[in-house]
Amino acid sequence: MRNFAPFLINNPMKRIILLAFAAVSMSLMAQHVTPLNIQITELKLDSLRLLYQSEPTMYRAALNVVAASLDKNEDELKAAKAQLKTEQTHAKEVEEALKDATQLTAALTKLYAKEEAELKTMQKNLEKQQRTLNKHRDLNKDTRETHMLLLEKEQKELAYALREVADRQRAVTDMESTLRKARLNLDDYIHETEQKAAELTKLETTHKERVAVIKAEQKSAKALK
Repeated sequence: MRNFAPFLINNPMKRIILLAFAAVSMSLMAQHVTPLNIQITELKLDSLRLLYQSEPTMYRAALNVVAASLDKNEDELKAAKAQLKTEQTHAKEVEEALKDATQLTAALTKLYAKEEAELKTMQKNLEKQQRTLNKHRDLNKDTRETHMLLLEKEQKELAYALREVADRQRAVTDMESTLRKARLNLDDYIHETEQKAAELTKLETTHKERVAVIKAEQKSAKALK
């Protein structure tokens, strides 16, 4: 009688479930990037000049306040850039995990299909042996019954093994569907990181331009009496 233990050991299945669960969990943990909430300080130099046109000292002090606010913006931009890098790294890690899980599900689909085919072949062979045994009328009763019981036991084990592999096939099919959904979620997340990166670049450019303007204005304001 054939030993069916190899068919019933689910180490690959356990591995795929763990990897796929990790990949899907990671994709669900961060479905959206943290939005940017940075307002680059407005300069409003014309208003400041008008307000402090006869008070150069106060004007310089007002410019310093604006410069300090821009310094704060710089810290905010640095923090946002670091956060974006973490989000981009997270997306890459999830993508790699999904890739591994998808490859494993594909491999298991082939493996279980082959396993099912082998089991069905064995089942047909047993049925053939049973038909052959029924034709051997010259065998004594004990021999026939003993052999028939053995074949029936093997048939039951094969039927169990086929149900078990069918369960694993359904589990892999379900996991494939879940991984496809997780891939779509990840694509949306990656798109958000790309949009955030573009928005952050614009904010950095605006900040750089305004810092240059305020520095030039501060330099000019030093000459005011």
